[in-house]
Amino acid sequence: MEKENTITRKISIGLIIGLIILVTAVAFAVTSRNETIQPQRSPEEPAAALETNKDLSKAILNVRDMSCSGCIATIKGSLEGIPGIKDILVDLAGGKAEVYYDQALLPDPAPIASAITAAGYPAKILKTVSAEEIRKENNLAASKANVYIASVSGYDISRADFDVEMKAAKQRLQKSYGDELTNPNAAALNDRLKAQVASRLIDEGILLREIDRAGYKVDEKTMNTELEKYIRESGKTEKEFEKSVLDAGYKYDYFKKKFEAGLLINRYVDEKVLADTKDSNDRRRIFASWFNNSKGLTEVLYYDKDIEKAIKNQSASSSCCASK
Repeated sequence: MEKENTITRKISIGLIIGLIILVTAVAFAVTSRNETIQPQRSPEEPAAALETNKDLSKAILNVRDMSCSGCIATIKGSLEGIPGIKDILVDLAGGKAEVYYDQALLPDPAPIASAITAAGYPAKILKTVSAEEIRKENNLAASKANVYIASVSGYDISRADFDVEMKAAKQRLQKSYGDELTNPNAAALNDRLKAQVASRLIDEGILLREIDRAGYKVDEKTMNTELEKYIRESGKTEKEFEKSVLDAGYKYDYFKKKFEAGLLINRYVDEKVLADTKDSNDRRRIFASWFNNSKGLTEVLYYDKDIEKAIKNQSASSSCCASK
């Protein structure tokens, strides 16, 4: 058990060290994560009903003044008396909530916003999604899941990239801890690793989407110059460097792609987000505010439901337990 707990703690460290994405600021910026609260269901309402109920609709709300899982519990309690509520998903960082409900039992979702507001969290319905639209979302997810794991407001996250990062992360951890991650009893550790890898790729997608919207670019010549500088500063020859990349579990072309993405993100952040401050504490605060705002404006659609579940379980287990 002690060895398993040690591996769990080391997963986070291994990912921070090993993932090639070069934006170190993301590690401290994302302090709030999506959380899931699932109301109790009767035996006649299994979890699968959320996907098959022909009357299942969804209300997306803006919710203010939330800070931790205690807020989630309060919001859940405020909705217990409303008929037809099936599931509640809350994004603390983005200040949003998604409430799934049976439209046959609750034709008008307005009471949802009223109940959350009355509980002390001012809420406003941004939009509703019909049962037909939800079915279309599920069909889209099923058809795209083989190629992508998720979409960040239209920016698709490649399954190939996810597989590469998972393989490399497992390789690093297995060098230190042997076959613990392949042990059937270590399923929870595999899910934690899966959630952290996917979350970091999604965070990268959020940043790249924001930069693309701004029309910011770095030319190829600059990219090549910076890569040559990076290799030179490593103290290795080009062949030695390429071998070290392969030893870490990555193909060199993949490393180069990630290096270019990291350089693009770092330059944009330095020039456009943090240009007016040099103080390290101010830079952390400004970046965190900018990134969390970008994240709040982003809609993440998961194509891989297993990854979505792993991320939500990870968020719930690592959230603060204090109440408002």
